[in-house]
Amino acid sequence: MTENLNDFLLENVDNEPETEQIEFKGFKSPFVIKSLTATELKEIQKRHTRKVLNKQTRTVTVDSDADAISDDLIVSSIVVPDLNNAQLQKSWGVVANPGKLLRKMLLAGQYGELAEKVQTLSGFDAEDLTSLVDEAKK
Repeated sequence: MTENLNDFLLENVDNEPETEQIEFKGFKSPFVIKSLTATELKEIQKRHTRKVLNKQTRTVTVDSDADAISDDLIVSSIVVPDLNNAQLQKSWGVVANPGKLLRKMLLAGQYGELAEKVQTLSGFDAEDLTSLVDEAKK
């Protein structure tokens, strides 16, 4: 098998994120999501993982907030609407918390559907997100 290195050089690879439109009842325009890279995923995991020192045993454990990781993955993938827009936040009564804003905007089933679409678009199946959260805890 012959390898062509040029096929793997950045300038020869289509690395633009994929996007998808998702229509939800009640909204006149669709939500637009984008795929996430492995680097983006790692940064999200890092943001919501901390090391905790047990003073009695002098051992360090890793603590991850699975809900925060999941919320951040979804929020990071949303292109439209701009969840950081002050007017949108004010309209829904949620300031400076895009994850909470999104949860307030969507019904529980819609939020679940959005989470599933984000995972699929980023190359995961439904069980992969749980295993990624578990991996972040290690």
